[in-house]
Amino acid sequence: MTKPFFEDEYAVIEFDETIPCVKVTLRGVPRGSDHYQFVQAKRLELMAQEIKNYPKLHMLTDSTTAGPVLDEDITYFRDEVMPAMEKAGIRYLAIVVPTNKFTQLTIKEMTQEADIMKVRYFETLREAKQWLRRMTVL
Repeated sequence: MTKPFFEDEYAVIEFDETIPCVKVTLRGVPRGSDHYQFVQAKRLELMAQEIKNYPKLHMLTDSTTAGPVLDEDITYFRDEVMPAMEKAGIRYLAIVVPTNKFTQLTIKEMTQEADIMKVRYFETLREAKQWLRRMTVL
């Protein structure tokens, strides 16, 4: 099952060895950009720790209950976090999107410039996990 790595009111970051993936569950909005960047740093920390043991490590973000983030956070994710994931060897990112159309557009804006990594969007966590499991056997 999943191993909790970090948790606060905005995010839960855990490792799911059944896929394997780093799973981030976002709830509401971060306290500010510093908080958002801290959470992303924790995601990258767990990724760096686990990719040594799992060369086909994936990323999973459950944004079902996430709210919007600031423009500077969008830029930070797109320009810093995504390239760090790709450089580390991450090739697949599954994102469970919220029903809020504005937040959906924000998420797509954050991930549209992925060079190496394939990003897919899902309505349910189950679909996202199934896709990542299929990507593991390729």
